[in-house]
Amino acid sequence: MANNSTPSNNGETIFMPPIHPPPLIDSLKVHRLAETGSLTVDLPSALTESINEVLTLDRAFFAENTNAKRKEFPAAEGTELGYYDVANEKEYLTFRHQKTNGSKVSKSLSIASAKFWSLAAALLHRILCDLSTSLNIPLESWDNLLDGCLSMPASSSETTPTLLRLFNYFPGAGSAERHTDTGLLTICIGTAPGLQVWEPSDSPPNGNWIDVGGQATILIGKTLHWLSARRLRAGLHRVVPNDQGRQSIVFALRPSLRHPIFDLRPFGEPRTVDMSAVWKEIKGSVFSVNATTKIREAQKERLKARGHIIGDGDDWNNSSESRGKDAVHRHGTEVGRSGCG
Repeated sequence: MANNSTPSNNGETIFMPPIHPPPLIDSLKVHRLAETGSLTVDLPSALTESINEVLTLDRAFFAENTNAKRKEFPAAEGTELGYYDVANEKEYLTFRHQKTNGSKVSKSLSIASAKFWSLAAALLHRILCDLSTSLNIPLESWDNLLDGCLSMPASSSETTPTLLRLFNYFPGAGSAERHTDTGLLTICIGTAPGLQVWEPSDSPPNGNWIDVGGQATILIGKTLHWLSARRLRAGLHRVVPNDQGRQSIVFALRPSLRHPIFDLRPFGEPRTVDMSAVWKEIKGSVFSVNATTKIREAQKERLKARGHIIGDGDDWNNSSESRGKDAVHRHGTEVGRSGCG
């Protein structure tokens, strides 16, 4: 171990501060997150306060009539931006950048959401560093991949794939099919039971669904699974109906595409890839669990026609296509198809 100290002019030893922050989660939790793809965590008080502020304001927003919500936050980019409702199931609002105009409720919600974004991103960045340390990946390897992601962009011209989504699940109906997220890391916070994570096992039926209750939950996404050469499992999860309904906040830290040519040498492979192409392929390998049933089923049929796996289990993690030498070719060539869970 390196001795992080230096002698002073008078001969005394001066110990320098550590180069990187100390681990946020201990080695046992890092191992659990890597093995299962999910981990419940305790949150710092500042983040808890921010969550409560966002939940109070989004209750006020969701209480408005549907036309007003659509007008304030028009849906765009499929389900990736703005207000979207799935009849008799759920409604949700997706932030990709700040909102500077509109009603008092909308602007207040945007300000509170931007604050939460920064705090949640800092937490996920720390956990990403802990995972990286366990895999001997230099922490600076993430700098380009997180460029512009750690605070909410000020305008639409500055957006990255990273997003913040506020859900209102309707009583007895709101749900989401089993899936793994597409990005690096996701944090989910719910007000009631409903979010369930898949805990894999070596014995039949090869795992169990565990309801996390209202605990904050970290999930590993497909992109991080791919970058880790499948050493980190993507977290399979689903949402089941709650008789009382529930609110949830989901922050998905996704790769920035501002530096498309990405060096894989720190990740164990002597090559570069086009991250824009990698991201496009990963996004194109899944259906949207938050779209309407009609759209979801149409997306599934298109994926099946392209040879993708649409299954009931942990297919993405078990697929030979989720990483490996042929999963993505060198920069300048086509990206191979990936399995979907």
